[in-house]
Amino acid sequence: MDDTYNPVLHRITQVLRWRAVHPTGDLPQPFDILTKYSNPPPELMERARPALESVIQAADVKKVPPKQKGRKRGRDTEKPLSGLDVESLLGREKRVKISSENAIPEFKQLLATTEDSGAINEASKQMGTIIENYIRYSTGDSSYGRAIEAIRVMREELDDFEEPGMFNNFMRQLKKRILDGDLDGDRREMWWRIRANRLGLLDKKTNPMSDVSEDEAKTVSCTYGVSIFRLS
Repeated sequence: MDDTYNPVLHRITQVLRWRAVHPTGDLPQPFDILTKYSNPPPELMERARPALESVIQAADVKKVPPKQKGRKRGRDTEKPLSGLDVESLLGREKRVKISSENAIPEFKQLLATTEDSGAINEASKQMGTIIENYIRYSTGDSSYGRAIEAIRVMREELDDFEEPGMFNNFMRQLKKRILDGDLDGDRREMWWRIRANRLGLLDKKTNPMSDVSEDEAKTVSCTYGVSIFRLS
């Protein structure tokens, strides 16, 4: 593996060398050697077509519907066109506990299988505890980035599920614990990072279901020791 060229890096260096000599104009196409394995020979594809169509017909293969965007609340759970319950076929149970090692994908997976407010609230509480532990057990700021990403995902998901109150309650609690020193000492730098990443409360402009005004969410301070938004 050490002697195998990375086609992505090869392409980047090719473009950089080209642009250094040609400041303007279109970039060159990738070298054929980099793309030939992504494009099987046309004659081979034509010879394999009958077998491929037989497999598609025998397996009743259907196109996956495009992922819907927008609010998730009140939307039917996405199901494959085949009607098969893949989770049941594989004998998998729905996840009820989120692990700190794989928190973000497990949080998303749990929310994707429910629209019950109680289940969403429970998942959010678990995620909130994990975020606090990231901060509490962080050596210096080593885990702050991980906590920031988890907060970002939690904010986006609860916004999509039209549950801004759950996120806002968590952030009020997190702010108090950080500024009171309850997460193993002085963690005010973490609060500054939350401010820098614009991860404050979900206001009415962002989500009509919120009870937080835009002015309340925008109220900030220049010091670490004061909240980045006014709390009721």
